[in-house]
Order: sequence, then structure tokens, then C-alpha cells
Amino acid sequence: MRGREGRWAEPPPGGLAAACAAPDAVATWQWDIARNVLRGDDRMAALYEFDPAHLRTGAPISLLLARIHPEDLDGVKARIRRAAEEGGSYVLPYRLLSRDGGVRWVLSCGRCTRDASGRPLEGRGVIIDLTGGQAHPLERAAEHGIAVRRAVDDWHDPFLHRLADMLLLEIGRGLAADQGPSAWKN
Repeated sequence: MRGREGRWAEPPPGGLAAACAAPDAVATWQWDIARNVLRGDDRMAALYEFDPAHLRTGAPISLLLARIHPEDLDGVKARIRRAAEEGGSYVLPYRLLSRDGGVRWVLSCGRCTRDASGRPLEGRGVIIDLTGGQAHPLERAAEHGIAVRRAVDDWHDPFLHRLADMLLLEIGRGLAADQGPSAWKN
């Protein structure tokens, strides 16, 4: 995400790989765009420090946005708004702030759909906790993919944005599907 100085903050090295290898690493969510309510699983509740029962029934998205690092918030909101308006997928790394002041890196991969009239309808996706861990063979690809995404942001080409997002989404899927170091290829 872009910080106040216009630079992109860097996720910790090795975080994506280790996060995806853990059985509880991937949180799932569903966004009712018309009502602006987000539902998530227990892992998402833990990441955002919410009561799991509250998040399962639905929480205002503003409560979840309040957990995002202030330097990342505007970029996250703009990217999610664009995905909702245009439909399609997005991949977005950002930081979460814990109640005790700690910082966690996450990667949100989502897809928004529109109804037959073209109005934003629903979003679904996953959030991967990137904080900590041992490197995975796809980790380097993910880091390069994030760098590509940052570079095409400066070019303002929607087609290249979609390609970069698709690359990161597929890398994320590959990491999420992997069951840990014993399944990693050399």
C-alpha cells in the first residue's frame, strides 16, 4: 500500500509462504455491497480482533476498515470501491493494526459481482495473514508480482492492472492450495 509519502510499504519477507502453509492461515469473507455489511469466518474475526459471532452475522464494513493501518486505508478503500463499481477481482496487500499496537501484514484477494442491471451486488474473497514464517518457493514470485502491480499503478493502464491482479491471484491460489513444506517443489 502507498504510504503518506506516496511510497509503497513493503510486506515482510517470507510471510506469504509461511502464512499459506498454516492450516488456519486463510480467512474467508462475503460482502453484501448494497447493505455494506461484511460477514467473515472465525479466522477473519481473529485477524480483525472481532467477536466471531458478530462477524458471522455481519458487521458494518466501517468497523473492519477502522483496523487498517492509516497509511494504507485510502488505497484499500479506493481499490475496493473500484472493484465494486467495475466488478471483477482484486489483490491487495495492506497492514492491520491490533488493539495492542501490533502490525500484521495481510493479502486480501477478492471478487465483486454486479447484478443484471450492472449495480454492485456482492463481494467474496480470502485474506491471508502474511506475518512471519519460512519462505515458500512461490514467495519470490509473489514479491515480484507485488512489485509489478506497483509499477503498473504508475502507468494507469486498466488492462495491465487486471493482468497483474490475475498473476497475484493465481500465485495466492497456488500458495493457499499448497499444504506445507512437504508439498513444496524444489
